Amino acid sequence: MAAATYAAIGALVLYAVVWTICLNGLRVARSRYGKAPAASRLSALPSTSVPGVSVIRPLCGLDSNMYSTLESVMRLNYSNYEVIFALQDPKDEALPVVRKVMSRHPHVPARVVINSAKVGVNPKVNNLMEPVAQASHDILWVLDATIAVLPDTLGHMVDAFLGRQGDEESATLIADSERPPPSRGMVGLVHQVPIAVVYQPSWGSLIEQAYLNSTHAKMYLSINNVAIESCIVGKSCMYSRANINSLSSPAPSLASKDVKGLAGFGPFMAEDNMIGLAVWHELGLKHTMTGDVACDFLGTLSVRDYCMRRTRWIRVRKRMTLPATTMEPLTESIVASLYGAWAVNTLFGMPKLVFWVLSMSAWLATDLAVRKALATKVRHVGPPQPTGRFLLAWAARECLALPIWIYSMLGSSVMWRGKAYRVLASGEARRID
Repeated sequence: MAAATYAAIGALVLYAVVWTICLNGLRVARSRYGKAPAASRLSALPSTSVPGVSVIRPLCGLDSNMYSTLESVMRLNYSNYEVIFALQDPKDEALPVVRKVMSRHPHVPARVVINSAKVGVNPKVNNLMEPVAQASHDILWVLDATIAVLPDTLGHMVDAFLGRQGDEESATLIADSERPPPSRGMVGLVHQVPIAVVYQPSWGSLIEQAYLNSTHAKMYLSINNVAIESCIVGKSCMYSRANINSLSSPAPSLASKDVKGLAGFGPFMAEDNMIGLAVWHELGLKHTMTGDVACDFLGTLSVRDYCMRRTRWIRVRKRMTLPATTMEPLTESIVASLYGAWAVNTLFGMPKLVFWVLSMSAWLATDLAVRKALATKVRHVGPPQPTGRFLLAWAARECLALPIWIYSMLGSSVMWRGKAYRVLASGEARRID
């Protein structure tokens, strides 16, 4: 058998594996998000009968649709929670918005925590240090400033955190004072898939939206469903403060200092990924997801902004998971359809162009189905997006994927919040003066 035949068989097997991952993501999207979830029984219970939760919103400046995103956590169908708005500057532009939200919902226990802690380059970790320490409850739910959630989300997340998804009626609730933090083999982190919402469309934000609501969601759901490794986006995460405080720092720069807890993740840009890995490997705790989405309100982005954002995270990922990052182009629609077309032509004689067109059409149909399933519960959120505009943004995203990846793999410096950093081999970031 010729070497080309062996290579074609290998390419066809890889193509089938990639499609299996994609279709599994679609299956999860339809089964989990394509229908309304049952209401959590926690929503109807008094505050003395449900675990307490501290909801923390780290803020820095004004973000898109900020009033609505912040207000969403003041409307939760849950009787025992507090909200902490975290800032690092008493003159932060977000503060008047926070005050207005709090004044409109005086019945919700909420407060502002302003602290100047600096434990690393990551501003989110710096911003979380004091709020995490001051939180009234062990269960923490940290949401980015751009995220809005539906009223029943908290009840569903607590159910999942307590491992009660399969036995809601008979499971016994344990009082806060008696409930230990999750231990090995239990659920230790609950997260959500983000769905992007755009109120001020620009080509960069539309391309980002197309990516998050199709390709990213499809892969994120599939990887988390298989659950062979941690895969976390930290836009909406719930975990135990006691668990987080027990974690050792994975940062080599802090190895000699024996740093424990959240401060140990300050040197990393992708603190969400590193915390997820530590919870998974060091503590042996499982991750799980609910049937709710995290609505991520995107601001105005240029196409260059989009490209630089993707470049930043590819350069971070390649330092953390080089083998997986190296393989990324092989999971993209255009490249996968090209080597799939070559393999089928070599083995069966099917015209390459015909196969490529059929493959790309199937890829688009899958992404449209994922997008539709995710939007089932949030159709009332944000302006409608015409399908034609999505198709253009989707096509642009697919065409940009390989050039962005090549450019990203050739460097290690990134721009983050207007400042230049170099991503080190350890995954840590260092400011470039």
